[in-house]
Amino acid sequence: MDFQNVNPLNVQLNYVSGNLLPVAPCNSQFSSAWKLYGGLTWLLQVAQVSVLMAGFALVSWEHAIQEGTLTFVFVIEVFFIAGHLQTQGKLAKRLIQKLNDILQIDDEIMKDIVIKTIKPIETPLRYYCMVGSLCVTTFFSLQFLTVFEKDTFIYEDFKMPIAFTKQPFSIRTFVLGCILIMVGNIQIFLKKCGLDMYIIHFVLMITAQYRYIATKLTTIFRDADKQCNFRKVNYEVDHWTENEIKALCRHHINVICLSGLLKELLSSSLNMIYINSVVLSTTLVEMILVAIYSSGAIVEFYMLCSYVQQLQDAFRDIPCSIQRHCPGPSWNDEVQDCIYLFGGRPSGLLFSSILFLNIFANLCGSMRST
Repeated sequence: MDFQNVNPLNVQLNYVSGNLLPVAPCNSQFSSAWKLYGGLTWLLQVAQVSVLMAGFALVSWEHAIQEGTLTFVFVIEVFFIAGHLQTQGKLAKRLIQKLNDILQIDDEIMKDIVIKTIKPIETPLRYYCMVGSLCVTTFFSLQFLTVFEKDTFIYEDFKMPIAFTKQPFSIRTFVLGCILIMVGNIQIFLKKCGLDMYIIHFVLMITAQYRYIATKLTTIFRDADKQCNFRKVNYEVDHWTENEIKALCRHHINVICLSGLLKELLSSSLNMIYINSVVLSTTLVEMILVAIYSSGAIVEFYMLCSYVQQLQDAFRDIPCSIQRHCPGPSWNDEVQDCIYLFGGRPSGLLFSSILFLNIFANLCGSMRST
């Protein structure tokens, strides 16, 4: 079990999207063919941004703002987050190496907790990816129907304000432009899915470690109590408990270091995550597609907030698990020290869900003002 094979969906999205973010500590994790594919996907996005900026200058402002703003902001967000994660590649590989070292522990409790933590994200993320991809494909396929209505076309006939030739232009040029728009938007959506999956996977891997510490502490004190009930010599039980707690303390220190590395890796990226407002088109079909796509986006936004909260709850649950299984009057100094050690506030623990609430409030305020 390691960072890569514990979550196949993360690896699949990483390849299909062309993000090619580090999923293993080694440098030669991607073949030349995949690197070529990844480069082509980014060239496609550069081309899309180029024709989009030209379109902003040549079409009416109303059409440009209504049809092009969302895609432009979406592309900028993906470029920023992916660029930040790529520039922090060495840090990501160091974090992955440390996680892999931890996951090599031959412990069924560790394996069980990691699987139970990662498994629940597959269904909602698959829903988000499938529904979003279907809606994006269908939405941008509607523009092909225009070829049955006219023979010559202008920039505003596209679903996005793009410009790469003089207008008016022929059906062939229009179809090529439609294909560029559709493929480019599908690809940028897949890149966004891949980035979200990558971030969530990192957060949940750290969450699993805190859950492991809480569960392991409970197991240690339960086993010690059972050994005492079997009338084993007290000093033998104390010696065994002390060794187990020392090993868990070392593990806890490593996890705290991992939390610091994760904050450094993701903090700037998470500042770019927000809810994209959309302007509904007048046709019923487009309104339905936007509504379905928005349901997937809400699922994605909820997951990001939920899994960060789970990480914080997992940390806070460590002292609570001791309190539940070790009644206060029978505590000794060693247990009290454990509570103090494991129950501290997680310094610099990623970010707070307040960040998301502030972003949401600001966006709602800006949308009301417009």
